[in-house]
Amino acid sequence: MKTHIKSLVTLAVTVSTLVAAPAMAKGTRLDIQSAWPLTMPASGANAAYLGETLNESSGGSLDVTIYGAGKLVPSLQIFDAVQQGTLDAGITSPLYVAGRFPAVQLFGGIPFGPDAITHTAWLYDGGGREIWSEIYAKQGVVTIPCGLMDSEAGGWYNFEINTVDDFKGKKLRFAGLAGEVMAKVGASIVLLPGGEIYPGLEKGLIDGTELSMPAIDITLGLQQVGKYYYLPGWHQPAAMNELIVNQAKWDSLDASQQVLIEESCKAVNLESITSTMALNAKAVAEFEAAGVEIKSFPSEVLDPLQAAFDEVIAEQVAKDADFKRVWESLTAYRASVAPWAERR
Repeated sequence: MKTHIKSLVTLAVTVSTLVAAPAMAKGTRLDIQSAWPLTMPASGANAAYLGETLNESSGGSLDVTIYGAGKLVPSLQIFDAVQQGTLDAGITSPLYVAGRFPAVQLFGGIPFGPDAITHTAWLYDGGGREIWSEIYAKQGVVTIPCGLMDSEAGGWYNFEINTVDDFKGKKLRFAGLAGEVMAKVGASIVLLPGGEIYPGLEKGLIDGTELSMPAIDITLGLQQVGKYYYLPGWHQPAAMNELIVNQAKWDSLDASQQVLIEESCKAVNLESITSTMALNAKAVAEFEAAGVEIKSFPSEVLDPLQAAFDEVIAEQVAKDADFKRVWESLTAYRASVAPWAERR
């Protein structure tokens, strides 16, 4: 009798284990590191939002962990880690690899470029995304637009800017195409990481800097060391960050998981814009309350900067086939939508 009871108990345990096993199984693991602290508005918060969205909407199919800046690899090494497969995926900016792939900075943000809506429309409906994907595919990396940013501020300066000559000899923190433009008009370009901007302005190591939108600028407390704040930013009317995924990891996902990630990044783009609208306004008000003078660039500044930018673009187009291809795609799209976009 005891033997019979023991057999029944054993059978029950075995059956319950088999039944419970599928429910207990975890989904496909996906480790994603952000290039920014997760508490940072837009850039960092977007990564946290993506992780929550994927975990909550995948029905257990995905097991996503989001890591903040530097938790697994240095922020500027995210692309390499994803390419090598030591990191599944990362949320970063294409501007960070512009030194290796100059064309991709046009996806991340363009001086005198289109606004956020037009920029995004070009990526999704104007052929930009396809070229972007082709450039990265050669590196074994999948890229997904993931983190639309509204216009950046024109920057913080400890001198007033009335003509383009006011930039001559000034030490400014700029990078990428905008940095090349500033160099052409006589500025001395200084490359500083974000954590060194405040002391740089405070100690006079730099005379001015661009950073990001007001909601992000305020996190560094730059209103305490900057005299003038210029709005809006000519150097980046819109920006798009990216989710990059190791190609082998992407291929291991099923179609529904891939679609969910793609669509979730579109949700991130909307969240990024809407969540920072009020934050930007609040930050500007706080800057003014702190005694910062809010100003705009006059045409005497913008027109020469535009001319310098045209020179920079001509140089890039002449020496890089991918850059030429992307620029022509963007230019053609902007012309095609101009009858509507320029009248909005």
